[in-house]
Amino acid sequence: MSRINFYIAGLLFSALLLGSCEKELLHPVPDSIQTTDNTFGSAKDIDLAVLGIYNSLQSRVPTDYTLMEIPSGNMWAAYFATAPGMDEISTLTVSPQNDKLNSFWKTTYNGIFRANLVLANIDKPVNYAGSEKEQYTGEARFLRAMFYFDLVRIFGGVPAVTSIITVEESKKVPRATEQEIYSLIIKDLDTAVNTLPQPDATPWGRASKGAAVALLAKVYVYLKDWDNAKKYLDQLFSEFDYSLVSHYADLFRLETEQNKEAIYSVPYVAGTNAQTLTYDLAPLGGIFQTITNGNRVGRPTWDLRKEFVDGDTRLPVTIQEEWLPYAHKPNDAPIWFPYFNKWVVPSDPNNSGLDIPLLRLADMILLDAEVLYNLNQPDAALKQINKVRERAFGNTSHDYTLADISTQETFYDKLLLERRLELAVENNRWFDLVRTGRFTTALQGIKGDYSSATGEGAVTVPISAKPYMKYFPIPYEQIQLADPGVLVQNEGY
Repeated sequence: MSRINFYIAGLLFSALLLGSCEKELLHPVPDSIQTTDNTFGSAKDIDLAVLGIYNSLQSRVPTDYTLMEIPSGNMWAAYFATAPGMDEISTLTVSPQNDKLNSFWKTTYNGIFRANLVLANIDKPVNYAGSEKEQYTGEARFLRAMFYFDLVRIFGGVPAVTSIITVEESKKVPRATEQEIYSLIIKDLDTAVNTLPQPDATPWGRASKGAAVALLAKVYVYLKDWDNAKKYLDQLFSEFDYSLVSHYADLFRLETEQNKEAIYSVPYVAGTNAQTLTYDLAPLGGIFQTITNGNRVGRPTWDLRKEFVDGDTRLPVTIQEEWLPYAHKPNDAPIWFPYFNKWVVPSDPNNSGLDIPLLRLADMILLDAEVLYNLNQPDAALKQINKVRERAFGNTSHDYTLADISTQETFYDKLLLERRLELAVENNRWFDLVRTGRFTTALQGIKGDYSSATGEGAVTVPISAKPYMKYFPIPYEQIQLADPGVLVQNEGY
């Protein structure tokens, strides 16, 4: 199925079956669902329902930076007029009434509901061909695991719902513990690993066994279960044919977005199911010969920019500082205006077709370095970090040595720096700081806007990160929709 049909089929099914957006906590579906049991009479119906799950993910991912990148110190919230609530997130003064949190919660649980709907009806059709039933089961479980992984990292323990429940039942579902959510995630991914097809038998944009193995390895890293993380990382590297692309820039170009490094990417097609990330990060006034306008919601901080050194090919891909507006004339001088370049491709405003990778090999290689170090293999860990650096610099001149990682603290200094540079604006930095316990020291004020390549005039953004801020507050609306006392607020809010 083409990427265009992939989206249209999922959207049509979602419109037919799910109707309007959710109005309740965990039951994002109108009462009319009770009359649509016959919708799942064939394998094709289940396929369409699975595409509906992907559609939930597609609709949310372009704005994930608001909760996953803005608070990380990489991005400062530059323009609040079209993004209310971003100022709170950027300074970690987030209130439970912040609509960015509520929107993320609802959209994510919408995806979980759709996954549950598939799994509740997976046994109904009798005309599956080959391993279709196993594939659809694996996709639903992979996506549900991904949704819960995002929720537990943002909010901590959340309601665990794995079946179709009524509105009244949803009001009585309390928060599960973090451990219970992680157990649910692992169980789903174990099933996905055993039921999803190999990557070369999987259409682009759909989950494969390789994607499930990669996500499971990442989950175990977050749990600091180094042995299981190593087990699945070894499987990822040995069983599948993923490889680093030669040029970092090729990861973020329309012509090369389908590549051997991308383990799982969310697909977009301009004019059909475009993403808005390109527009959100482009400057107001657009970019010459690229995009006619932009929203410049988030811009690079000096704290991020200063970490790049000369010769790092990731810098111009990630950040541009000399700006040519769309209306640029031949004799006009470039304007100093740092902006994120990584997701900017030729497109119309709000109509970018660039795919967004959620799992890629360089991320997994750096996670493997962390695992190896914690399994007392610093030499092997160093080799993995240097593998990523050698791609960035084109040679071995910037490789680290064992002397650079002589203590656990210096190892994590180098590892997290490399992850920061490699994965900037890919929604990993905030979680890396939280899971390693470094966010309270790293986020005590950041240098945001800067007016020269030396950091002159960098503006300090006041932040005072405290331990309880590792999780955002449970949205106030969701607490109000639940029965009294059912959803307990996170500490500190």
